[in-house]
Amino acid sequence: MTESTIRNKNKYAVSEFFNGRSNYRQSELHAKMAERFLRLAAPKLGERVLDIATGTGFVSIPTARIVGEAGAVVGIDISPGMLEQAAEDLEAAGLKNLKLVEADAESLDYPNESFDLITCCNALPYMSNVPLALHRWHKFLRPGGRLVFNCWAEDSHATGKLLRDVAAHHRIVVPVVGWDTGSPDRCRTVLMDAGYSSVEVIVEPTKNYWPATKLFEIFEVALRNPLFGIMPDDLDRVGSLRDEYANYAHSTGVLTSVETEIGAYFVIASR
Repeated sequence: MTESTIRNKNKYAVSEFFNGRSNYRQSELHAKMAERFLRLAAPKLGERVLDIATGTGFVSIPTARIVGEAGAVVGIDISPGMLEQAAEDLEAAGLKNLKLVEADAESLDYPNESFDLITCCNALPYMSNVPLALHRWHKFLRPGGRLVFNCWAEDSHATGKLLRDVAAHHRIVVPVVGWDTGSPDRCRTVLMDAGYSSVEVIVEPTKNYWPATKLFEIFEVALRNPLFGIMPDDLDRVGSLRDEYANYAHSTGVLTSVETEIGAYFVIASR
């Protein structure tokens, strides 16, 4: 199987996964993270904004309100199911300056210097080639324009640290989610290599956005979500580890480590 075929299969899997998330816009976790994200992204009146992996519009709809009629927002997503939900909320909001587009974020072809701000909330690790995506998006920004995204520490429980540890005891490899941006230094390196002139990484407690109660959901989500990269041949073996995972997840040591983890990253880069 060629690399291109694997990449296309992964993109299809991502699209199908999100197509099935009919309650996504009710997610308190994503709403809370998007609220903090917007304060840091700070869209301005009249700006042109590209919201990558716009989902149900957690970021793009309030951004459209902020930039006003003098500005414009394009929200792109690979999942038609997500865009259908966004379209319903957009209609209810009565906004005319937000255009929703079904597209692959890694294959966009906008003219150079088309946008003042590019946002990508809760989605960067889904890109098949993060460095290449960041490089492509860099060209879309006007000089002085900003790219804003969020991510997690590579050893964060939010991206399956406990699952990886439990699986490793049984010699099953669960890949690290978001390795390219898994530390502040890595965030800076990958962005500078992609041509950005300045990078600010804001590090905050994970529990501000991802409470310990979510630890118990990670296991089932990981079995379905292509982000976790569990190989088909390993799904049954990983699935058989539910009880062991639950025992660790209820342990004082693990719960304490979730509560003390500092691993939520918000990243602002300028062209």
